[in-house]
Amino acid sequence: MFPPAVGPVWPCWKVPQCPDSQRSPGIKATKPRTVCDPTWRSLPMIRFMLTLLLLTSPVLAQSNEVKPGTAQPQIQTSAWIRPAIQGEERDDDTFRIEQDRPLLVYFFGVKPDSCSSCGLWMQEISRIHDIWSSRGLQVVGISKEGTSDLERFLGEYAGITTFPVASDSGENTFRNWLDNSPRKDRLPTVFLVDAKGIIQWIGAPGEDLDALLEDFVKGRYHHELTPFGEKLMKSAKEARKYNDWQDAESYYMQMLRDGEGVLNRGAVEIFRLYAIDRVEIDRAYAWVEEVISEYGDDYWLMADLAREIAAGRDMPEGARRLDVAERLAKMASQELSDSDPERPALKAAIAFALGEIREAVNLQRRAVRVAPPVLKQKYRLDLERYLSQLKKK
Repeated sequence: MFPPAVGPVWPCWKVPQCPDSQRSPGIKATKPRTVCDPTWRSLPMIRFMLTLLLLTSPVLAQSNEVKPGTAQPQIQTSAWIRPAIQGEERDDDTFRIEQDRPLLVYFFGVKPDSCSSCGLWMQEISRIHDIWSSRGLQVVGISKEGTSDLERFLGEYAGITTFPVASDSGENTFRNWLDNSPRKDRLPTVFLVDAKGIIQWIGAPGEDLDALLEDFVKGRYHHELTPFGEKLMKSAKEARKYNDWQDAESYYMQMLRDGEGVLNRGAVEIFRLYAIDRVEIDRAYAWVEEVISEYGDDYWLMADLAREIAAGRDMPEGARRLDVAERLAKMASQELSDSDPERPALKAAIAFALGEIREAVNLQRRAVRVAPPVLKQKYRLDLERYLSQLKKK
């Protein structure tokens, strides 16, 4: 029990009255709960405070840990070097990382003793930049070598590197990011940071990174919610297998309710459940209207629904309401940039479903033309299908 404090005193336990010589100034002699000087019975309190400090010190030591789910540390670099791309003049001084956009940070070394494979990955990271920058992904590289070493290194890869890099010669950013992460002293290392500034993935460049990039850029990847959504999808698939529509729908609704926008794919699956599994077409399109009302600002969801209506597999005859697909595609196109191949490809899918084959071919050719090299084949497949149908006409 702690008595009322008078002046800067330590609380004492309930003890007999202190001798006059030990009583704090201003405290009258009373029988219960006498307040004493700090020197009186202070040793137990000192022991208690030391024990508390020792117990909490591991927690304090871990407060700077960098892992998926933590906020990104500061990026403190000494100089940015922005490669000149397609004849543009370099503009190092004005380069800034924008807030509210997803970010890929590539940590690398330029000397063989720090990272022998980092140079080989420059082309791969440039490829990622070229593909996904049109969809909002920012890509930056950071090396702890000085500007002169970095300039010399970039000179060797001048025709490859298309993303801005920075010299972290003071190693402040390396300490803040890598040294507190699971990949300490391991190069190259990639961090994926979402539009809210939260780290979602840490690892080496390669197949694992490629597999999740599209979902990450679309806001469909989360280090915890994505595995959670996969379990729900699996459970829903099993329920649909046994025609347990109510359970399947509840799993998809849970994705929408608890997925924080990451698991909005559940809305498309509910549409498929109504339209294909239960053949309740009016109910399916009533659901689409609910989705537009609730999630209309999610343009990737609008695009997914438009494509499902126009070109989805297993749709019953007469179930494709292409006026709805066109409205959804228009909503999505307002956010898709002109350089994004998905914009003309989405319009091509609707034109093809409407029987406007020549228009679909022209639109799909545009998609192939603006697509980065590694994505061209994806759009060529639909182009070949449209051309084949055109020849039959």
